Amino acid sequence: MKYEEVLKKVLERIVPSKEEEKELKKIIEEIEEEIKKRKPEETEIMLVGSVAKGTYLKNALDIDFFILFPQKYKKEGMAKIVINIGKEILQEWEVQYAEHPYIRGKYKGYEIDIVPCYKIKDASQKMSAVDRTPFHTEYIKKNLKEEMKNEVRLLKQFLKGIGCYGAEAKIEGFSGYLTELLILKYGNFLNVLKESQNWKGKTILSLNGGEREFEEEFVFIDPVDPSRNVAAALSKEKLEFFKLASKEFLKNPKIEFFFPNPPPSLSKEELKAKLKNFVGIYFKKPKLPDDIIYPQLKKAALNLENLLKQYDFEVKRKAWYANDEAFVALELEKKELEKIKLHMGPPLHEKRHVEAFIKKWKNNKMAVEKPFIKDGRLWVKVRRKYTDALHLIEDFLHQINLGKNLNEIKNEMKICNGVELIKFNEFWSEYFCDKYPWER
Repeated sequence: MKYEEVLKKVLERIVPSKEEEKELKKIIEEIEEEIKKRKPEETEIMLVGSVAKGTYLKNALDIDFFILFPQKYKKEGMAKIVINIGKEILQEWEVQYAEHPYIRGKYKGYEIDIVPCYKIKDASQKMSAVDRTPFHTEYIKKNLKEEMKNEVRLLKQFLKGIGCYGAEAKIEGFSGYLTELLILKYGNFLNVLKESQNWKGKTILSLNGGEREFEEEFVFIDPVDPSRNVAAALSKEKLEFFKLASKEFLKNPKIEFFFPNPPPSLSKEELKAKLKNFVGIYFKKPKLPDDIIYPQLKKAALNLENLLKQYDFEVKRKAWYANDEAFVALELEKKELEKIKLHMGPPLHEKRHVEAFIKKWKNNKMAVEKPFIKDGRLWVKVRRKYTDALHLIEDFLHQINLGKNLNEIKNEMKICNGVELIKFNEFWSEYFCDKYPWER
């Protein structure tokens, strides 16, 4: 298919209908009315996010309201007021935690966030991270032309299809605001894909300049707050994957980039075979948002990898996941090692090191025999302290830093073989799929 045909078909599936827009408007008005009745008089309500900007996707039922407070309020006081308002209006509500608490719940099938923030004159005054969000909303509403809204929708759906949409820690992809800025910069969806092929090495993008230094390799300077990189949460892996997908789409446009087929499901036997060299930990997920738990799962995987490498276990790859239960797993070259290993010493011409090596190993209990010479250097055969990866993790789990919240629940963790993680079938089907999403 040609680009135009593919994009036309995609837009038919992602642009909200007039009925949907009408229903959404009605719901927004109802909730605004409910909040107005309960909020302090000196505060303001603001609709923010993609619904406010007109860049939301069909069937995206998320609506975000901010309540803007004067600066005399304390964070705890703001949070308390907003949570109480939410409890009265929303069903199935839950308190969520960003820089300060807010409330999320359901209203007639829609998912609603009500978030407190400070009312400030400009983003440089921000007192908490969410305070700049109203400025982002206003900036996009003012600058994004009507015909660009569907271009944003195309870019969002493309990123969703390839698994790169969302700045949260679980995904480390492109935020909604970043997609809008990219369309503002390059004009349309196809231009973003084409221009991405020129993002090499240190890349600094902006809409109105900015000289500040950023440590990240890929930077989009926030037009609302030039001290901030809008792309800070985007991982190198997700950026590179987007560039690859863009290149492939430009060569061969097809709808599967936007709406990929699911990965083939693996049978129990196939999964068992693939998981046989995995070891790890699993546990009931603490009641924490993904943005707190995922960085800790990543940290736990890295520190477990360091431990295993220290004792000669070769780590091939890592995986982590959280739903009701969570796990960290590592695939090893071998789960069990030989009892004895050859330990390399210095070349014979390094006299001082040779003496120290002989002194260390001559009567060492871990040495099987005295050091010997081979190929112009010293060697010694040494007994391994650990030959079983599971025993190693068991002995050291309480010493490893898994992250603040995970450290607190170490006693509830189960050390396991990969086969015990077979119940996370959906995750593993995606993980082991060797085809790109658009090739399935």
